[in-house]
Amino acid sequence: MSYILFQTKIENVVFVDSKSDLPTPVAGVITLLAGYTYIITTTVDLTGDRLVCGGVVNLFGTSSETSYLTSTGLGVGVPLVTSIYTVVLRYITFHDVDTCYSIDGNTNLVALDWIGVNWANVPNVGEINTCDNFILETCAFLGANGMTFTGTVGTIGVTNSLFRGINATASPIIEVQASCTITRRFRILFSSIISLTSNVGIAFSTSAVVPVEGYILQTVNFSGAGTYQTGVTAQDNMALFEGCRGVENSGSVAQYYMNANAVATDIVTQNVFVKAAGTTTAGTIIQRFTHTNNRATYIGALSGIFKVTISVSATSGNNQALRFRVAKNGTTIAQSEVEETTSGNGRSQTLICQDLVSLVTNDFIELWVANGSTNQDITVENLNVIIEKLN
Repeated sequence: MSYILFQTKIENVVFVDSKSDLPTPVAGVITLLAGYTYIITTTVDLTGDRLVCGGVVNLFGTSSETSYLTSTGLGVGVPLVTSIYTVVLRYITFHDVDTCYSIDGNTNLVALDWIGVNWANVPNVGEINTCDNFILETCAFLGANGMTFTGTVGTIGVTNSLFRGINATASPIIEVQASCTITRRFRILFSSIISLTSNVGIAFSTSAVVPVEGYILQTVNFSGAGTYQTGVTAQDNMALFEGCRGVENSGSVAQYYMNANAVATDIVTQNVFVKAAGTTTAGTIIQRFTHTNNRATYIGALSGIFKVTISVSATSGNNQALRFRVAKNGTTIAQSEVEETTSGNGRSQTLICQDLVSLVTNDFIELWVANGSTNQDITVENLNVIIEKLN
């Protein structure tokens, strides 16, 4: 019986069981070869040396539970991995270094797709200065801070990941600095951010640039004793926060009301609508609207369809036909009209006036009234206006 042995050579793939499997350090720098894939198979300590990518490099592990990379003795502020090229990371844990990476995409087109990567006990994860895309999937900060973005970034996308900070370090866990311009979106989905006492979960500078509703938090759970986020609120036009816990979610809604109003609305001409008089109060929830007396002004950047619901009760003379309409930008909407005839003692029943309206920035909504019987004045005693965006 004879046997045929097959030998397969895998080009440009290096299995790394120890530091000696990597290129020889020169002045503390190990230069990874362009186009190579380095697979970390166990715990590898670079003993004070650091990695510089000589081109596009893949740095993989077999599992983030078994493949660890560190460098005992590496100085504070010295990144473990430096690159001006794309670096692909898979299934690896970086641990016990002060700074993990420094990525600068100002020279080359850099796209960073990182899956299954952990950072454990890393006070300064590192800076990404300019890249086309940064995608993080199923990754974890296990005591780590300081993932920082500067320069121009297309998309920052995070999915199914965990961020737990280091309590002794007062830096943000995720930081978008003032110099950062995000051209597409900053998006975190289905993830958890645990801010310990000294942490800020997401520090997003008010000077950073991002498109309207391009700062997206969807189903993100914030917890811990620290600060969850700074710089941007759910009411800002750049924000779209949905299904989150620990922070306010976004909406384009408004409410204002008045109770027991005694200020009469002057009716000069029968059947001519005028704005209802009285001092109204903004509700406790108002987002992307401003409020003045009997007026809610939309300040959101995106147009949309809104549902307007008005509950109103009013008084006038006996047996007066009172008419109510939603008004947009000072023009009443006929299809919203409701009418009620006052009783023999001059009081009408509470009724609902409502409509669907399209709003763009600076459009405003009011309640207008008319007397269909005479020019008798009308007093809107109780009013509750709710406006909510449908799409």
